[in-house]
Amino acid sequence: MESKLKIALVKQEVYQDLYVCPTTEKDPAAILFSSMGRVGPMGLMADLDADFYIVREEPEWETQIYRKVIPRIADDLRMLKTKTLDQLPGQGFKKPGSPWPNGKFAVDGRRVDWGRYDLVISLNVSLPTAVVRQYPATLFAYMIGEANLATGAVHFGYDATLNQMARGIVATRCGKVDFPYTFVGAQTLERIMAGRLQRPSRRKGIFMEINSTRERPVTQVPPHFKPLEQTGQPILLHRQKIGDNLESIYDAKYFIKWGGRNIRGNSVAEAVSLGTLCLMNRDEVIHRELIIDECHVTSMDQLLALVNRLEQDPQLYDTLLAKQRAVLQDLFFDRPLQSLRNCLADKRRRNAPPRYTAWNRMADHLCFFRLKRPWK
Repeated sequence: MESKLKIALVKQEVYQDLYVCPTTEKDPAAILFSSMGRVGPMGLMADLDADFYIVREEPEWETQIYRKVIPRIADDLRMLKTKTLDQLPGQGFKKPGSPWPNGKFAVDGRRVDWGRYDLVISLNVSLPTAVVRQYPATLFAYMIGEANLATGAVHFGYDATLNQMARGIVATRCGKVDFPYTFVGAQTLERIMAGRLQRPSRRKGIFMEINSTRERPVTQVPPHFKPLEQTGQPILLHRQKIGDNLESIYDAKYFIKWGGRNIRGNSVAEAVSLGTLCLMNRDEVIHRELIIDECHVTSMDQLLALVNRLEQDPQLYDTLLAKQRAVLQDLFFDRPLQSLRNCLADKRRRNAPPRYTAWNRMADHLCFFRLKRPWK
């Protein structure tokens, strides 16, 4: 049996997503429902007993990379030290789960003994290179909040870059690692919701994935989605506060994305973990692995026929849900975790951090500079 890892998840006080709570908070439900928006890597806390930190913004250039990730609101993000997300310009329609700003719970990252952890995962670059290199036995990984940035190679003196993918690739050594933003197991979120609500899912209704429409906040069923009302299942719309929204998905029987823009698929992972069957065109989802063959549809006629068939065959519904959950457990939890275990073993086997030279620093600056290009 593999030993239990001691893990820390870290975000900056200027990060515009995820949890807003003190490090002393250990209740997974309280952590989850404090989120500004998304579920994120909740499996770390709920299933692996990880600690969560909000750290103060540092002046080093590498910790300022957040300003290149979402440049159009970069100047506003510093307001999160004293204001909640909905108080930022243009964000008034948001409903963060916590009434407190990030800054209320931010700690000095230089004063934390990161050496007591096996693994530290940073959202963006929360800890400076100089701090990371003080702990040769701890594996440091970063995940840039917006996917596909700084994932081609490891930068900033860290050991691994987490690319938000979930293709089933298991890393054997430090470097690029498939690790999804929504790191959850097959029943992680269902357990949390069942505990919070003290009841099982009602399994009624079709939850419309938010990106099926451009409307924000979502107040009505768009015309292209209305044919699904023929199934007799009510259409459930996205709700702005994370606890309310997860309750709706938990109670839904189907989670459907139809029309609208292509998505990464974090919401699909959330739905499967909540115990809701996901039906859609996998070609519109980056995490296409979650849309098993039996749930892949390419036309409204196919979608309607599938829902009607599932309504007539409860055993088939349960079989497909179990299959989706098995894929989620394998690709979104077990394999990413094994990758990080392998990276940790690789680092400790070498018994020293890799050299960090002037060439490395130059390459990191070039990576930082290149992040400007997509927004020119």
